[in-house]
Amino acid sequence: MNNPKISIVLPTYNGERYLAASICSVVEQSERSWELIIVDDASTDKSLIIANSFAKHDNRIRVVSNSVNKQLPASLNIGFANAKGKYFTWTSDDNLYEKNALAVMVEYLDRHGCTDLVSFGMDHIDENGKKIVEYVPIVKRHILELAYRCNIGAAFMYRASSAKRVGKYDEQMFCAEDYEYWIRIALNGKIDYVDDMKLYSYRIHKHNLTATKKREVHEKTFLIQEKYLYEFIKKFELGYLECAILIFLTHLKKSNKEFMRYWSIFFVLWIYKKLIKTTAMFIPQKKWRHVFREQRAIRIKEIKR
Repeated sequence: MNNPKISIVLPTYNGERYLAASICSVVEQSERSWELIIVDDASTDKSLIIANSFAKHDNRIRVVSNSVNKQLPASLNIGFANAKGKYFTWTSDDNLYEKNALAVMVEYLDRHGCTDLVSFGMDHIDENGKKIVEYVPIVKRHILELAYRCNIGAAFMYRASSAKRVGKYDEQMFCAEDYEYWIRIALNGKIDYVDDMKLYSYRIHKHNLTATKKREVHEKTFLIQEKYLYEFIKKFELGYLECAILIFLTHLKKSNKEFMRYWSIFFVLWIYKKLIKTTAMFIPQKKWRHVFREQRAIRIKEIKR
């Protein structure tokens, strides 16, 4: 298709066991205006043969074959470099969309023009496709959670214009490239969460990246949190208590020495705030109220803008 509404990238590496089912879950979508770009990352099994067989019978499917293994973030960048859609998403070779998934996500972004990315709910299934347990967030997901954990599910869609603004996936962040990318979108736009609708089935099995690369996932996650934490605090203008909670959660698993260093910083900030309040006692109340009224008026103008 020359002008598809949605571009879906499907990276695969030795995914022959579930790949056909994953592709079928795209082909069977109620929304028909899409293109599927399958990026085979130098598979040594029959993944490329399977992908080409689907492309042969559906001109909305294209296949890109890497000559050498480049890993997931590079494959995503290759796929989206060839994308033509207004909206972007990507899926895995072992997971499945519900039949109305694309239609629901597109309809949401069409209605919410200020939203850059929307994340819907999902279910977990086992190797045979049987639902393991219904996935329910402990609390309603919130954008600030991104500072200490990846809370964007596998059913997501974002604007091509947003992708252009934030750039490519970081190829140095393999195992946590999606988390790093969502944070950049959050810092440069708006993310919405819809928890009460399940549009995706995430397959749990022993060959998952999250299962085989746990150590790498944790290491990259800490690097990302350390890099972006204070940008989150600055953008969302967090108070001291919120800052303390984020610092606590993002450094909970770090060494005691580093953990204490961050809490020392918070303690100094808390003392500073107390000193400001004490100083305010010696400023005439009318002047102090005038200062706050000016600050509030500026904040309201920024929100309206």
